[in-house]
Amino acid sequence: MPKRLPNILLLYCDQMQHSRLGFVDGVAHTPYLDALAAEGVHFDHMITQQAQCAPSRACLFTGRSAHECGVMVNKGFFDHQRHLTAEDLTLARQLKSHGYETAYFGKSHLHAPLTELGFDHGGSYDELSYSAEEARNLGCAGLHDSFISDHAATEDALKYLESRSEPVSPLFLTLSLNLPHPPFYADEEFIGKFPLEKMALPESYYRETFRGKPRYQQEHAEDGMHSAGDEAQQKEMTAQYYSMIARADALFGRVIEHFKAHDQWDNALVLFLSDHGDMMGAHKMVVKGTLPYDELYRVPCIFKLPAAGAQSRRAVVDDLLSSQGIAGTLLELAGLDVPACFTGGSFADAFWRDARPADEIVFFEHYAAYWGIHPFYGCRTRKRKYVRYYGDDLAEEFYDLESDPDELLNLAGDPNYALEKEALAAQADGWWQRTGGRNAAYYASEDFKSGLLAP
Repeated sequence: MPKRLPNILLLYCDQMQHSRLGFVDGVAHTPYLDALAAEGVHFDHMITQQAQCAPSRACLFTGRSAHECGVMVNKGFFDHQRHLTAEDLTLARQLKSHGYETAYFGKSHLHAPLTELGFDHGGSYDELSYSAEEARNLGCAGLHDSFISDHAATEDALKYLESRSEPVSPLFLTLSLNLPHPPFYADEEFIGKFPLEKMALPESYYRETFRGKPRYQQEHAEDGMHSAGDEAQQKEMTAQYYSMIARADALFGRVIEHFKAHDQWDNALVLFLSDHGDMMGAHKMVVKGTLPYDELYRVPCIFKLPAAGAQSRRAVVDDLLSSQGIAGTLLELAGLDVPACFTGGSFADAFWRDARPADEIVFFEHYAAYWGIHPFYGCRTRKRKYVRYYGDDLAEEFYDLESDPDELLNLAGDPNYALEKEALAAQADGWWQRTGGRNAAYYASEDFKSGLLAP
């Protein structure tokens, strides 16, 4: 008799830093996610392949890097129109081919009908706003649009789950929340848990000088949209951010409780993940952009394996891993083959080994954001990080993460680090070339932006 495939639940949020979990920083109020980590496996060094919404999500669902799948920037930014289509093999389409029922509720940001990407049920709440009457009907009168959209998505996901009274197919369900994406606001139910006097700001908020760094970073730290402002302003924003994360945890908790109440939890394969982080005052900046810092690239990641299968040898996996490998990992954990086009492969073996490998390295990239085009690619190891700008900036960044975890001192021009920098630069350049990375002019061409050229 064939082995029964596990239900897969993806709990996905937008713009949450790795450190903003209760069991990590002791400040966040995330009881459901804390419990998930206690039951499952916390991936402590998950690096998103691209720290912007649409490219990061495209990487997650295709197992390919941003430049490999051609989603270099959010659709519409600088006239770029590329997005995933029905021609792309996605995680949902692959699971569907193996008999899974596929559903997606909430923020998509994939700029394509979900049915084209392999999802049979659900709906996207991108760019929705609600009238006062609609908000009252949802039981959300007076609340922020971001919360209302996420509340509606959660309600619809629960209604869908209730409709599967006698499911015969395994399920792949995604609940994707906009929270804690800006605009930031204070969630009234949770804001009292975060008094301003307890809101600590990052060390780099106080110590960043931008000496030796690309000029655009300081320019954006000083402008109105991206500046962290004074200490009081940033502490207030931090408290708001925490309250929005607490709300996201509560919404995820409703789906978790449904699975438990219907005896579907123990043998479910569950993943919690954020698409990218937020600067949240680090380096005197807020929100996100073309920046290589860990506040954006290191994301929270928790897996729970089905109880009926083999269990992880570690409760905390601190291996340096890329989000590009998540699609393949979910397939392998479900007992399915990983397609060759999922170039991120699978890191499922991380569950079964006792320690991280000595040669670990991850690659990442960014093209542009609302504050300008500053394309870069790079790589990082446990001890070092290298970044190469390949557009008009033509700059480099190199950080000693052992002595400078806050990434304050750019050592790209330091002769004492020249050999190490060149070695990492060669690795980054080699990855870019063998995976089909192009020059900045290619990605700025009208043919590429309109989707006429291949990635």
